[in-house]
Amino acid sequence: MSGVFLYFLTRTFKNRILSLAAKLRRPRYLISAAVGLAYLYLVFLHQYFSRPRTRTRAPLPPDLAALPLLEAAGALFLLGLVLLPWIWPGRGAEGLRFSEAEIQFLFPAPLSRRALIHFRLAKMQFGTIFTVLVSFLFFGRGKVFAHPAFFLAVLWIVYSFLGLYHVGASLAQTSLARHGTSGYKVQAWAFGFLAALLTSILVWLKWFLPPLPEPTAAQLADFSVWLVRATQSGPAYYFLLPLRALIRPAFAPDAAAFVQRLAPALLILGLVYLWVMRSDAAFEEASLARARKLAGQLEAARKGIARRPGGAANKLRRPPFALSPSGHAHTAIFWKNLISIGRLDTLRIIPILAVVAVGLAVALSSRAGERDVVPAMIGTFAGMAAGFLALIGPLLVRDDFRNDLLQAELLKTYPIPGRSVALGEVLAPAAVLAAGEWILLLISGWLLPGVGKWHPTVPQRFLVGASLGLLLPCFSLLGLLVQNAAALLLPGWVQLGKGRRQGIEAMGQRLISMAATWLLLLCAVLPAAVLFGVVFFAGYRFLGMAILPPASLLAACGLLAEAGLAVLWLGRLFDKFDVSLAGIDRE
Repeated sequence: MSGVFLYFLTRTFKNRILSLAAKLRRPRYLISAAVGLAYLYLVFLHQYFSRPRTRTRAPLPPDLAALPLLEAAGALFLLGLVLLPWIWPGRGAEGLRFSEAEIQFLFPAPLSRRALIHFRLAKMQFGTIFTVLVSFLFFGRGKVFAHPAFFLAVLWIVYSFLGLYHVGASLAQTSLARHGTSGYKVQAWAFGFLAALLTSILVWLKWFLPPLPEPTAAQLADFSVWLVRATQSGPAYYFLLPLRALIRPAFAPDAAAFVQRLAPALLILGLVYLWVMRSDAAFEEASLARARKLAGQLEAARKGIARRPGGAANKLRRPPFALSPSGHAHTAIFWKNLISIGRLDTLRIIPILAVVAVGLAVALSSRAGERDVVPAMIGTFAGMAAGFLALIGPLLVRDDFRNDLLQAELLKTYPIPGRSVALGEVLAPAAVLAAGEWILLLISGWLLPGVGKWHPTVPQRFLVGASLGLLLPCFSLLGLLVQNAAALLLPGWVQLGKGRRQGIEAMGQRLISMAATWLLLLCAVLPAAVLFGVVFFAGYRFLGMAILPPASLLAACGLLAEAGLAVLWLGRLFDKFDVSLAGIDRE
């Protein structure tokens, strides 16, 4: 039967390549693929074809202090990936991912469950090998790995381990969904190991974590030494030891050391493989349901009916507010898009809040000299995340024309003017981004420490936070308007729907969209920036920092005026939008 599977896999790979080659005949795919390839060359491949004098320096000797730091950081990163499926459960009840054609041909065949899992694992190797090659191009040309071949082998081991582990976690969650309480008995050893791991982490954080260096006099090297000591203290040494064993062969100085370190890594990989093969989960029904759902989504997209990719189509969501029978038309579209965005599941957010609460409790229970470090890190991260939402958020939150144009035939039948439709479409993602930015700014203003000699008081923090709170949502709104204008002007070039395509051409398309958005956003922000600068420098001499909110308010009014004109323009574009001539890509 292995020959049949091999034939099936090779033909599938060949047909996928032919399908991608056929897409390149279209200009939008060809240009997007060219941009994606240019990006890969300039960022990853250029150094391999550069002259010897411009190449990176030779690898560092493998006995320097940087290697324990890299090993510790890699082990912690793998620990986060191991815990992620349990802290934030995905769709574990969906089973292994088989396509509808594979289910129709393979499931009725006289094949054992073990053979089907082997087939799925073999098919996963296509993605694993591609990811290994991309990661090797990105990291393998550095200054640390004396033997790139060792690093390449470790990449395959790590990615294969993560793939097998996530399959095992998916089968375990499927077993729980199917068997209920008895599922815990089947997966008792796996859950016992997970419970012991979480208990060890809590014990390590409370009693064995070494004290942080003084933030006022410490340097980056001091924090690096602290991280290495922290990962080798108490229970951390033992629960990180298997993860260290996975990545340690990459730093082997010679072939003999590599073979010696390779044996534990392969043993761990084999144990995870045995866990997957011995998992008692009837994945056939869940895989069949998932394949049917994906087929239904593709058919709905071809017919112009947008559906959530991966969410439960029939799951009712509580409306954000009661919709009045009468009122402005854009309120109804705003209400509809808020429901489409949805809210975080309470059961999923509770473990994250618990982890944050434990971290804060550990930080506050430490000595007084350490209390400023963790809040400073949280405040810095919150401030950076607020700026990230303002710039990248419009590309991520897509509950607007980029989603609703798939059902443009229905939208055009509504007796609503185009400006109301355009306003309602952009209001929901703008409101969600604004709420996130305000929460992050509040956390950052509360926890962020002073910089240098400047130690802001509470009123000064309020002034800066209020100013940013006025400006960042306006930036997000303009970014959303740029994205929606692209969807109406060039619907064939914009990816519609909430699904994210994979591939070089999809990456190139996202790069083009990001570059165009930032360029147009820069042009739109310049007049408001000039207005802010004039008011700020004119009033700072008399009012000091108190001039920040008035200057920001005037700049925000300028940005909102531009946004209002853009909404009117988008409304005219939608009124003239012809679905039959739009060339909407529903693939």
